[in-house]
Amino acid sequence: MEGVDHLADERNKAEFDVDEMKIVWAGSRHAFEVSDRIARLVASDPVFEKSNRARLNRKELFKSTLRKCAHAFKRIIELRLTEEEAGRLRHFVDQPAYVDLHWGMFVPAIKGPGTEEQQQKWLSLANKMQIIGCYAQTELGHGSNVQGLETTATFDPKTDEFVIHTPTQTASKVSWLLRSFLIELLLCTVT
Repeated sequence: MEGVDHLADERNKAEFDVDEMKIVWAGSRHAFEVSDRIARLVASDPVFEKSNRARLNRKELFKSTLRKCAHAFKRIIELRLTEEEAGRLRHFVDQPAYVDLHWGMFVPAIKGPGTEEQQQKWLSLANKMQIIGCYAQTELGHGSNVQGLETTATFDPKTDEFVIHTPTQTASKVSWLLRSFLIELLLCTVT
């Protein structure tokens, strides 16, 4: 049933302030307000509808996911959402997608260990999805056989650096960055 709060009766029986508990649960009043506003935005947008997800076949689910990702990014741009708000929106869309590694591993890898120069060069492009990063833990000849990896990293205390040794071509690391035109092509095929 649309618009029915099935938990209202239970909330009314609570012996504590439910609204204050929401703030505690979120971590701060600010975090709660951002989450609440973005949750309402997602819930009110028919493109983000989830009720039929279990009935979709694999191809339909894939198309639905791409459509939602494209729409989410469009809304982030249109509404000029902050990084925090955009992160909450992606969280509430709650449909694993091709951009999960980008937001979950690539962007944090730039923010965390990335130098200031790397952050200036890549972070704005990544946040605008003008580049989409991925994460590769494998080697060309070893797939997901982590025990078979050949590359070594040895710390050199004299230079205070790690020396990376990739002894063979099969030990090569492969990582891909898709330019924005590829993303546009992907998104155009979904709409």
